Amino acid sequence: MTTRRVFGAVLVLVAAGLAVAATFLVGYSVQTQVGNRRLRFEATTWGVEHDDFRGALMLAPIDFGWPAVAAAVLMAGAAVLAFRRPVARLGSLLGAGVLVGLAWLSLNQVQRVVERLAELELPVPVEVVRGNGVTVLLVAAGVGVVAALLHQELPGAGGVGNHQEEETPPYGFPVVVEPKRE
Repeated sequence: MTTRRVFGAVLVLVAAGLAVAATFLVGYSVQTQVGNRRLRFEATTWGVEHDDFRGALMLAPIDFGWPAVAAAVLMAGAAVLAFRRPVARLGSLLGAGVLVGLAWLSLNQVQRVVERLAELELPVPVEVVRGNGVTVLLVAAGVGVVAALLHQELPGAGGVGNHQEEETPPYGFPVVVEPKRE
């Protein structure tokens, strides 16, 4: 076990924690000013936190809470189990891949909201803001990829080193050669 693999395992746990934290932060918000009243809509990955529009704009939450938590649990389990079973390190790669996919889908969903609100041609200016939840999910995905790559410890290139004696063949059995008697 090397320091690199331990550092990778710690980073895998950090990425898993960030992924879970991202699900509870605001994913995106929509705000507008109508007269003296400020209307806003805020959504996390679990549901709608605040909706002054009362469903008129038909906005929805990001809905990626469970997959993000599942990826985080997979990554945390891989970080812990990898010290006993090296094959468990693949779980950190799989979890990081899921986080990258979720971050990409979250950004696409916010972009779709921007495009849909632009098509409505509302008489008042509407501001769509990407929330901290999507930003933290992007950071978790980036940290997760780096951590998963560090967590994998590929074997070094084998071969004959200078420290091995030359009389031992590569099979590992010494061969005794006796001189011929005439």
